[in-house]
Amino acid sequence: MQRLITAVFENGVFRPTQDVEVREHEEVTIKIVSHDEWQKRFDRIIEKIHRKAALYNANEIEADIIAEIKKVREDKNAH
Repeated sequence: MQRLITAVFENGVFRPTQDVEVREHEEVTIKIVSHDEWQKRFDRIIEKIHRKAALYNANEIEADIIAEIKKVREDKNAH
């Protein structure tokens, strides 16, 4: 299982801000990214997507999305 959660660091311990599905004493790996850094990375990705999408019209984008959905469904049904 891989999941992105938020947590607060208090008294030397990370406290999740929402319920997590982890067994008691289960070992996990935690990657620490501050909320500000995560938001900056996310904003850069969205900006890049917008720049690339501006090169195509809506019909071209929709046709590509439909084609990719079809491929995924075909792959899923093949397995």
